[in-house]
Amino acid sequence: MAALKLRRMAMALSSCAVAAGTVTAPAVTDAAAQGCYVDAFPPGGGTNIGGSPNRYKWDNTPYIGARYDRCNGYVYVIYGGYNATHYNVRWVAPGGPWEQGELNAGKGLWSWPARHGDYNLVVQACNRGGFLSRSKCTNWSPQLYLNTR
Repeated sequence: MAALKLRRMAMALSSCAVAAGTVTAPAVTDAAAQGCYVDAFPPGGGTNIGGSPNRYKWDNTPYIGARYDRCNGYVYVIYGGYNATHYNVRWVAPGGPWEQGELNAGKGLWSWPARHGDYNLVVQACNRGGFLSRSKCTNWSPQLYLNTR
């Protein structure tokens, strides 16, 4: 059963749209056997809604999950759960300040080559306002912590 879930994740990773760059999904069953994965967790709490990696949310927020693949050196962030025009993401990379960016709508996957250290991430779902209007956004998801050492 676990192998089936891992194969499904490999298919999902390879078929998801990526906001920045191209994702080539690793051979998940091989990576899992090698102990390649480190999953993020919310130190401040949040509701675990399952998935692989586990996804966390609060009431009325999108979900977020993250995984570090030690074997290929990439961080993968999965987000979604809302009918929105876009998602805002805030993150802090090792040794850096908090940054904010915009991600594609729908269930999505974002990835990048990891730096050695600690990451923190949150996401919110937004719908663009009309001309000269601000976007309307949900609250931020639980903050995830991910160690990439």
